[in-house]
Amino acid sequence: MYSHRDFFLKPKHPFHRQYEALRAFYVEKKAAKQVAKQFGFSENYFNKLRSHFHQTLEQSQMPNIFATPTPGRNQKVIEPNVTQQVISLRKMNHSIVDIKAILDSKNIRLSQNQIDKILKADGFTRLHRRSRVEKNQIQLPAKIKPPKCRQLAKLDFIHAQKFDTRYGGVFLFLPLMEQLNLAQLIEQSDYPGTEQLSNLNYIFSFLFLKLIDKQRLSHVEQLSLDRGAGLFAGLNVLPKNSSLSSYSYKTTRSMNRVFLKSLFSAIQRIYPFSCDVNLDFTTIPHWGDASVLERNWSGTRHTTLKSILALVCQDPDSGFLVYSDAEVKHRTKDQEVLTFVDFWQECSQTPLKCLIFDSKFTTYQNLSRLNGDGVKFITLRRRGSSLIQKAEQLPDNQWITVKINNPKRKHSSLKVNESEISLQGYDGTLRQLIVKNTGREKPSFIITNDFEVQLKEVILKYARRWLVEKSIAEQIDFFHLNLVGSSIVVKVDFDLTMTLLAYSLYKMLAKNLTGFERSTAKNLFFDFIDNGAEVEILNKKIFVSMRKKVHNSIILESEIFRQPVKIQRLNNLEVVFDSQNTS
Repeated sequence: MYSHRDFFLKPKHPFHRQYEALRAFYVEKKAAKQVAKQFGFSENYFNKLRSHFHQTLEQSQMPNIFATPTPGRNQKVIEPNVTQQVISLRKMNHSIVDIKAILDSKNIRLSQNQIDKILKADGFTRLHRRSRVEKNQIQLPAKIKPPKCRQLAKLDFIHAQKFDTRYGGVFLFLPLMEQLNLAQLIEQSDYPGTEQLSNLNYIFSFLFLKLIDKQRLSHVEQLSLDRGAGLFAGLNVLPKNSSLSSYSYKTTRSMNRVFLKSLFSAIQRIYPFSCDVNLDFTTIPHWGDASVLERNWSGTRHTTLKSILALVCQDPDSGFLVYSDAEVKHRTKDQEVLTFVDFWQECSQTPLKCLIFDSKFTTYQNLSRLNGDGVKFITLRRRGSSLIQKAEQLPDNQWITVKINNPKRKHSSLKVNESEISLQGYDGTLRQLIVKNTGREKPSFIITNDFEVQLKEVILKYARRWLVEKSIAEQIDFFHLNLVGSSIVVKVDFDLTMTLLAYSLYKMLAKNLTGFERSTAKNLFFDFIDNGAEVEILNKKIFVSMRKKVHNSIILESEIFRQPVKIQRLNNLEVVFDSQNTS
């Protein structure tokens, strides 16, 4: 039976055990090891309990450390004058969203849920559905003029401060950018700066907009008061759209190329490439009335239109885009494959294994040059009606069946005819594979200068070329490559370079999130990045406390986000991630 004496000697409640343990140590002068064993604590835990007791005792003469906590969240104490302001604003027919915006402008921090509770406690019901005329008649405070954009100085990081940001999830990219040493890569690329803002400020402002799915520079005004967006770029607030637009005209192709080389090497150091590369052109339309651009064929619209022809190259294994160029002209289009080979040789000590591209990517003469340089390639032969007719007349005994073991593939049993051929303009012979039963009406003619790789591997490598087309489609969908605001090619090439950088960071993010390794940028944005946060600068740290979201636990389980990371360009402050427990 549990006696009165046992109540003191063998306490069951955790707080009672802590009290009796501390009493035995301080009053009865028992050794710490003996007390810990008597009350079922580890020695380390008991030492921490003593340390906490000392700290609490220093802060208060009568510490209440043994009180049983009330279940549920800690309720924030709201001052009476704040409550009165909320009630006064509702009497003026302001909605909860309006009230929160007005309070935020006065640096009064209340959530919509807290405002709702105040109004319900005072007997207010929901507002009736208001017409546009009624909404326009409501008198809102005068429009807040955003502060002038400036660089953050050391003094800005010394004083403790706290603020909200609409896109707190973007701070998840900071550790990845440090992993790439991105600030140094930009400095080495000789991107220009101005007297007021550095090249880092401009580049990271562009990058921020790319990462949050903003379609046009005109949408920057929506973020003109967001201090979190400014902090990401090392500024108090983001620059105006006119400033960003004019900056893009100062960049050149040589600057972008140097940066792409540095970025290529940095990514390859972390995620080694397979040395197989998919290459493809994409058409970026321009919708201006007086466009001076060349007309290019658009496969998505099945017509020619005024547009920019851009080259995109992708590593099929990792999914990273390794190169881009938006200055492709008709007269130089066929030479782009040789330009990329030069780029690869300048960046990587590992030789190219194989280039994969379609039939209209280059000429047979350039294929011969690639073969002479020892570069393997897989492409399609340009087929005419006579070539297709000859293939259809081949007897059955000259076809072999190839099984593609892929459950997602609808047509897994292919018919293949293999032979050696010669082509006009190409020195030597090529290996040709005629493939049918692919689901297409006409057979495909795959040609390669690699005679050693297995037949099935050639087919699979070319079939994977659609990955680069998928990446381009993703860029058009999420990064808005089809929204060209100017016919100046330099600007578009800079935009494409920033797109490649943003795409790479999303790929790195995916590889650091368990279960999301193959997610698209759009899905990652909605699941992780599109989330507000409370940012606090305190004790040489930047605390990013993200609002509650289903996938927050996955972020905090990732090694790269668990450990504080120093951001050199932000006065060497450490970024610490957390998830809010309150609404």
